[in-house]
Amino acid sequence: MQVEDRKGILADVSAKVADINTNITSVEATTDGDRRGQINMTVQISDLKHLEKVMKSLKSSRGRAGRRASRTIVRSWKCR
Repeated sequence: MQVEDRKGILADVSAKVADINTNITSVEATTDGDRRGQINMTVQISDLKHLEKVMKSLKSSRGRAGRRASRTIVRSWKCR
């Protein structure tokens, strides 16, 4: 997802995921010179409803998690 590059943004986004009882299995965060960041995160999903809950939480990220997530992409998912 694309985010504002600011102190604590990774912690804020991670907290959003943890708040809905979702495990993060990997994360990569990068920034550019224009105060933009990119967070690539892999999470464990139990079913489609859980995936929708995670997506809704990330898309509604405002305030503590910075500006609204401008782009969130799901490349693939599978239930465990």
